[in-house]
Amino acid sequence: MPAHCAITVRKFEVTESLIYRNLRLSALEESPAAFSSNLIAEQSRTDDEWASRLRIASNSGFDLPLIGYVGVEAAGLAWGKVDRSDSTIVNVYQMWVAPECRGRGLARLLLRSIVDWAVSLRARSLQLGAVCDDSPAMRLYISEGFVPLGQIAPLRSGSMLMVQNMRLHIPQSAV
Repeated sequence: MPAHCAITVRKFEVTESLIYRNLRLSALEESPAAFSSNLIAEQSRTDDEWASRLRIASNSGFDLPLIGYVGVEAAGLAWGKVDRSDSTIVNVYQMWVAPECRGRGLARLLLRSIVDWAVSLRARSLQLGAVCDDSPAMRLYISEGFVPLGQIAPLRSGSMLMVQNMRLHIPQSAV
């Protein structure tokens, strides 16, 4: 793919559940250590379940499912979700960019789109979990102002990988 292709981000359309499914499964297959869910669990979902997940999220007002493009290729995704217990917090889930499209700024654009949405909702912070290593993802979160929050913990039950929760405080002047 040419280096000069435009990167863009937008909200998933309700009708794009198959694209969402394919990106999500690609993410879990390519980067199994980066997510709390796993490929086998997600592959067991029916097409109706994928469609329902996207439809409910698109209409909730509490979710922002994003798709990222490099040129015309669907190359990444991220999901913002207002915290159920505290509406001043937006959680970031499912951040992923296809390996062949990394290094072009798509992950940063996905993340900043969620930050902008959180600001529009008058949220005070964003939070996410990141695998504890010196990865491009961890460097991105730190460069965008995320700081460690609490103790590290296993990615999932029985996992040797550790995850650090991180938080980005939104200045009140931005809200």
